[in-house]
Amino acid sequence: MSGVAKRRARRRLTAAALGLILLLIAGCVAPEPETTSAPAAQRPTAAPPILDSENSSPALPPAAVTSGALTTDELVIDAGSRQQIVSGLGIDANVHSWKGGQLKPAIDAYSAWGPLTWRVIIEKSDWESAQVGDPNAIDWAYYNSVLTSPKLEDLWDTIAYIESKPGQTVSLSLMGGVPAWMGGTHILPDKEDYWVRMVASLVGYAREKRGLKLNLLSPLNEPDLNGIEGPKVDPDQTVRLFDKLGHRLESMGLGDVKFVAPDASSVEGAKSAYAPLLMADPYVRSKIAHLGVHTYSGDLADLPSTLKEGDPDVWVTEFNTACDSCDSGVKPDDSWNRATSTASILLSLLEQGASGAQLYDAWDGFYEHHGAFGYWGALAYDAQSGTYIRRQTFEVLKLLYRYLPPGFVRVRSHGASAVTAVAFADPRSGALTIVGVNGTSSSQRFRISDSSARSAFSTTEFSALTDDGVTSSPQPLSDASSLTVSVPPDSVFAVSAKR
Repeated sequence: MSGVAKRRARRRLTAAALGLILLLIAGCVAPEPETTSAPAAQRPTAAPPILDSENSSPALPPAAVTSGALTTDELVIDAGSRQQIVSGLGIDANVHSWKGGQLKPAIDAYSAWGPLTWRVIIEKSDWESAQVGDPNAIDWAYYNSVLTSPKLEDLWDTIAYIESKPGQTVSLSLMGGVPAWMGGTHILPDKEDYWVRMVASLVGYAREKRGLKLNLLSPLNEPDLNGIEGPKVDPDQTVRLFDKLGHRLESMGLGDVKFVAPDASSVEGAKSAYAPLLMADPYVRSKIAHLGVHTYSGDLADLPSTLKEGDPDVWVTEFNTACDSCDSGVKPDDSWNRATSTASILLSLLEQGASGAQLYDAWDGFYEHHGAFGYWGALAYDAQSGTYIRRQTFEVLKLLYRYLPPGFVRVRSHGASAVTAVAFADPRSGALTIVGVNGTSSSQRFRISDSSARSAFSTTEFSALTDDGVTSSPQPLSDASSLTVSVPPDSVFAVSAKR
């Protein structure tokens, strides 16, 4: 019997036992009053799956959202205490999976979520096989040949297809080592200008020759690590390289291109070594749109609190549940625990002040710098059929991202200690959104109130996702100053309350 079947069997046995106990105590059980169902045309219907799903389950009754008095706990929100603005939730996207357009259904599936930030990855960063010409001059006859190699064509096609979808933003990430003549695992000081030309020509070609909108760039990946994920570059050289690259792009009429940097593997290292130097240089600071870091533990080491007014916000450009074998060709279990762990990490990052977060990875795919197939994806790849299959992480993030579009502002909240919950406000409408995880084995019921409220709630929408793969339906709420939510056990949930 599968895990899901066992859980259903346990639920049936529990329900039967409870019914028997009530019969023995009360002698009879009064029938529930009938409820009036909405006409079929008015009932919300689930959209057909875009990709094949690994899980198929019958629908469960939706969790209830009602108005009323305090029950077991209370979540108090202060909608007036505005924190960071959500500016970039999304996924990492490896272009090696393009394969003549085979990737299109996967991109379609993600873009259907709504506005996303795509950290599009090209690796290795070694497309110039030899040192050619003057580093201060771009010979487009040369680069028109270099930048049309099969690997680069996959990059252009992937970005163009993503940008064709409404509301999608691309941030280009250069991953893996540089050409051997440039240093391989690092950038030789006397080759810095060649590195600048290589990167600037790539962006210039994307904009001028391919007509792409691209204006976010992560020039380095994990420069604090081992030289394999990206060239090893210390903070001083990072500042120098970004200064040169920024001025070169401006000279090409591409001054609107901003950096996501340093994309360090260590949040603590970014906070203590890279960020202070990057922020201390006025020009380099002006060129950084988002301070990029990576974490697979959910710990931001208080990095956002060290930044000053006017500094860039923090994006966690790689987050996921840790997986030691995923880079070496071993598939992780597609477990509900793994999916909810990833959701909890995202919520922790948002609670600590992250404005953006991109899941590593959107889909399984081959990575040159590891020399192996990576299995981090929220979409699993079936090499035999060339299709993508939704893992449970895909469904979990689909729910959370849907409720947190760009522009929402995190607000302070406390209470409802049995669940992990983070609150947000829509500055345009004043609506409140609460996203969370109930990691307990029982339903959790709590009252939501706003300490800064000036008007009553009018409508609400509630969704909860369990390992059965079922999302509850939106439900109306009568006018109330607070609302009470009943969240299913072991679930990811979201509530949107409007005034």
